[in-house]
Amino acid sequence: MVLSDRGKAALLVALLASCRAAAQTNDSAGNSTAGAARAAVDAFGERVGIDQVGLYSEYQTRGFDLMATSGAFRLDGFYFNPAAIPSESLIEGSSVNVGIAATALDLPSPTGVVAYRLREPGDADALQVTTGLRDYRAPHAELLGTLISEDKQWGVVGHALIIPDANQSTGGDGSYLSSALIGRWRPAPGSNVRLFASYALDRHDGDISVVAAGPGLPPALEDRRRYTPGWARTRSGGGNFGALAEHRWGRWSAGAGFIHSIGDTKRADVAVLEVDRAGHAASTLYYTPPVKTRSDSAEAKLARDFALLGAQHRIGLAIRQRRTVTGRAQATGYDAGHFTLDDGPAAIPAPVLPDDAIRGRDRVDQRIVSASYGLQIRDRFQLRLGAHSNLYEKKVDAFDGTRARRRERTWLYSASAIWQPATRFRLFASYVQGLEESGVAPIAASNRGDVLPPVEARQTELGARYEVAPGLNLIVAGFDIRKPIYGLRPDTLYAPVGTVRHRGIEASLTGRLTPTTTIVLGANALAPRVEGELVDAGLVRRVAPGVSRLNFTLSFEQQLTRAWSIDAYLLYEGPRRRDGISDTEVPAVPFAFAGGRYSWTWGENRLSLRGQLVNALGRRGYYATPYGPLVPVSPRTVRLLLSVGL
Repeated sequence: MVLSDRGKAALLVALLASCRAAAQTNDSAGNSTAGAARAAVDAFGERVGIDQVGLYSEYQTRGFDLMATSGAFRLDGFYFNPAAIPSESLIEGSSVNVGIAATALDLPSPTGVVAYRLREPGDADALQVTTGLRDYRAPHAELLGTLISEDKQWGVVGHALIIPDANQSTGGDGSYLSSALIGRWRPAPGSNVRLFASYALDRHDGDISVVAAGPGLPPALEDRRRYTPGWARTRSGGGNFGALAEHRWGRWSAGAGFIHSIGDTKRADVAVLEVDRAGHAASTLYYTPPVKTRSDSAEAKLARDFALLGAQHRIGLAIRQRRTVTGRAQATGYDAGHFTLDDGPAAIPAPVLPDDAIRGRDRVDQRIVSASYGLQIRDRFQLRLGAHSNLYEKKVDAFDGTRARRRERTWLYSASAIWQPATRFRLFASYVQGLEESGVAPIAASNRGDVLPPVEARQTELGARYEVAPGLNLIVAGFDIRKPIYGLRPDTLYAPVGTVRHRGIEASLTGRLTPTTTIVLGANALAPRVEGELVDAGLVRRVAPGVSRLNFTLSFEQQLTRAWSIDAYLLYEGPRRRDGISDTEVPAVPFAFAGGRYSWTWGENRLSLRGQLVNALGRRGYYATPYGPLVPVSPRTVRLLLSVGL
């Protein structure tokens, strides 16, 4: 085999995070800014449909991956722990809530919260058909339809997306299908009930994960070149189903929600490429048999507003519960040969795959009981306090047949304040504690299979918001986030190795410069540091790997005429340390795209033609990740979409 046992284990632990980072990179590459720029209230992450702007996303917020934590997601304000990320068929958009936007949350998270928004039926019957070419000349068809009752009490919206030849940035081919149905019922004033169901299927050739061998960096991959054996495949599905109900009467408000989320991986073939500076690759193909994950999230909440002593008060109670069951299967590695990046993969015959696999299972039960208090004194001062009793239990069935269990009960606290000394100027401050996952010790460790306790993360923040002009806002904030981290120590024990601390400054200027010009401008400067005994011993570098110390973004949308508009997006992510041991820096990646839209009517039909140039600067190379593998920069491509509203 090409990799050592310890190397295999470390890479397998990193693969999921690497693939998620790759998905984020590809998704960002395909997005436009039309719509998202107009919807953004800050520069910290806004998505409308497939359009995205801002500094942050689910996969990178202030240097952390929100997908690796729990409690960082909401669906229309309700607690949500996804086993599958909601598809574009289900949601119309999302926002990354940090800074002043996070001060309004009853249950904040130290590294930010991703707020998803369900598609809404609207106010009238409608049908929209979209077709054209997505990334890498992939034809697609998209349907969006709405039905509304005459009395407006009932509404249904459905969406379907079909990509029969979903070409991949790394050269593979496949297919993709997603669909969703959302129903809305308003039985009385102040009442809103929604039911939803969605599912997506993804089939494509095997994935890759690039690991630098030796010093320096490997050369860039060839654009749209496949580097997996011809027999490698990946097949997966996932969906979200649920019900949300809200009611308000007088000064009381109540809500209840339940969301069932499933992820079903039928097969996962991942080629781990160890590539040196000369472009020589040693490939190991890991086959993972079918595994399933399910997560059930529930929330019930009640709040009461009242006036007292010249101020407005709000008291709230909530209980949140989740159960996440994750199936695990031990991967089987196959030698996929040696080759150069210029020549492509070696011709390796398909192996006889095992009929069965060694399996394990993780189950997490978490219950959060919260009490919150809000105070508002006219338009001058706001205060929000929260206390959260957190009961966390994790059970693990390890690959070797052993079972482990860990139970933690903690109290977590949050507080935020906003002071408005002048009409257009606000100061804000916040403090948040949160509980985040740590997983289990990997097979390479002497304590393999041990259930690791969740870690407590803490964030403090101080900032200001200034309305430069009507509809144009400037936000500046400083933050400090810290939490313990686990790692493989020299004695092979997987245990705490130190504390990671991200201190930074971020700024946002967002809004309308003119009635026809919208901008989203943002930047942050980050100091990611690791502290602990391994750092003191010189075994781990003090600068955290895979985190850019300087980032900025610029988006604009310009309406030229009633029919024509143009837009552009640039996201610059600064140099990153390749890993926690070497001094190698992965160069900065300025990723840009440009687009235009032409809208017109033909009879009673509304039409829109959208064109985009993705990776307009033609950048090549890699992104570094905190987990080890390198993510290839998506190659240049063009998108062309035609929408017809009937």
